[in-house]
Amino acid sequence: MADIDLRPMSLGELLDRTFTLYKRNFWLFAGIVSLPYLLLLVVNVGVAQMGKGGSAIDPKGGMPSASLLAGAFAGGFIVLVFYLLLTGAAHAATVFAVSDLYLGHSTSVRSSYGRVGTKVFRILVMFLILFLVMIVGFIAVGFVGAILGSPVLVVLGMILAFILLFVILCRAAVAVPSAMLEDAGAIRAISRSIELTKGHGFQIFLIFLLVLFLSYVGILIFQAPFLYLQTDALKSHQTLSFGMVILQNLSTFLSQVLVGPIGTIAFSLMYYNLRVRKEAFDVQHLMASLGPLPPPGAPSAI
Repeated sequence: MADIDLRPMSLGELLDRTFTLYKRNFWLFAGIVSLPYLLLLVVNVGVAQMGKGGSAIDPKGGMPSASLLAGAFAGGFIVLVFYLLLTGAAHAATVFAVSDLYLGHSTSVRSSYGRVGTKVFRILVMFLILFLVMIVGFIAVGFVGAILGSPVLVVLGMILAFILLFVILCRAAVAVPSAMLEDAGAIRAISRSIELTKGHGFQIFLIFLLVLFLSYVGILIFQAPFLYLQTDALKSHQTLSFGMVILQNLSTFLSQVLVGPIGTIAFSLMYYNLRVRKEAFDVQHLMASLGPLPPPGAPSAI
């Protein structure tokens, strides 16, 4: 975006700018988010190839050998760690790319990832904190329901837990932009997000719903045919051919890359929108672009 338009935006304007930014810089955002999904694609195809070639089976019990199970567990754990790191890095790099474009600077996939560095671990810590808070909440609801012994109260408690879950997600929606663009630690970034999103939770909730809707549309368009074929094959006690499995994973990869950047772009723009509304970021940015003021008594440049 060559022109800088720093001003408060309505939800409709924010979404319009989100999709405009996405369309104008599609290959940039697709290149950024493709790394974690590419890892999943390679792993899924590799697992399918192993399943096609057979696996080591314990001849006595007809079960997978202990060494195979241990290797599969270790390999799965390593893949999970790398996937989480790449996902966090992709979120961070997308935030930096949106920031550069929003403020009128040029950027690239390489430069966006180059600014992430060890900051990716802040994202992992934030994800862990939010995950633990949600788990503790669900456990507390289940514990209270078990003590009261009422199924109705258990159901109501679970509904309340899901509502609290969405409240937590909405209030922490701009934690990643805060951590990256303000160089804040994980706890400070979550606290900062709670400060900024106060009074705007419903708008953020609608963005979450839109992202979920687009995700399901992507699944419906790209993955539904293969899910139908897989279900039909299971009814016939058969499995999909290796070629069909590759096509299925490619379609999954394509849908993830197409939809993946939208949420991060929207929440990055929401971060700036909230700062403009609450902290006059537009004025701050204008003053910073003008440079330092001359000292009193300095000769005029005119």
